[in-house]
Amino acid sequence: MRLWRVVLLLNLAVAVGVLVGWLAWGRQIPRLERRLLESQQRVLIVGGEQTWIVKGVVRAVIPEIQVVVLTHDEIPGFMPSGMTMGFKVQTPNVLELARVGDVVRFTLKGVPPDVQITALVKEGQS
Repeated sequence: MRLWRVVLLLNLAVAVGVLVGWLAWGRQIPRLERRLLESQQRVLIVGGEQTWIVKGVVRAVIPEIQVVVLTHDEIPGFMPSGMTMGFKVQTPNVLELARVGDVVRFTLKGVPPDVQITALVKEGQS
């Protein structure tokens, strides 16, 4: 095969590859830009103390380190829903109110990521 044919075929292959790549991924750019904008809007201003009242289910109580493990709803601007996290409690009295399997409403206060549960109210059993 002559050299010019090889060069022509390689250029054609590169052009087709770029076209297929753009068709497959180039169309995703507007969707990715929207998701980036949404995530930037959820970012908290660092340094300000926040307070959230959130609903969750108690998964474990660890009194030795004063931690309650909860599967919680969304904590706006901090964490998405459905996460299971351990949170420190402000006072040991809060631990006495938590039982595994309880559906609770708890108050979370602090400067992310250093937050603590300040109050906990039982709403039912899961």
